[in-house]
Amino acid sequence: MNRFHLPMLLAFALLLLSSAARAMSSMDDADLAEVHGRDGVTLAADLDIKIGSFSYSTRSAANPDGGSISFNNITLRGMFVMTVDLLNSASFGTAMSNSMAAYGADGAAGIGRLLSTGTYDGHSDVIQFALPNAGLDHRLSPSLSVGSVTMGNSSAAFGSFAFTNIDLQGSKIWMWAR
Repeated sequence: MNRFHLPMLLAFALLLLSSAARAMSSMDDADLAEVHGRDGVTLAADLDIKIGSFSYSTRSAANPDGGSISFNNITLRGMFVMTVDLLNSASFGTAMSNSMAAYGADGAAGIGRLLSTGTYDGHSDVIQFALPNAGLDHRLSPSLSVGSVTMGNSSAAFGSFAFTNIDLQGSKIWMWAR
């Protein structure tokens, strides 16, 4: 760096720092109460996933004549929006209970079962992955296709299948440590 510019850069940096320091001021409780923050993040994804094959086999050393099936040329394409939020135990309990009630189940009893079985401790924070109703055109929803299905000991395919426009909007997934 040229020596001539170094003093000018230092002077400019000091000017910026002093301006920032003057712009900062203390806030009283009434002003602080009006400050609102947001938590969580929003993700949007455009998927174009290709998998050569997924195979299942019952062959083993103990069962050398076992069979197998392969799902070939798997493609997952489409878009979705997801929010990721951290919920405290009370917020999680409310969210889970409301979801259970939406299916006609007793939400409070369902939460009670999560607690009594040790599935949830009732205190831990929970990460919520939600796929909100973002109003996306249904044609953008993910679609899954399988190009062919083959059986072991044969290369002949007996078909293919596809799940189109898998609309995940409104879905929630919760994750916590045990």
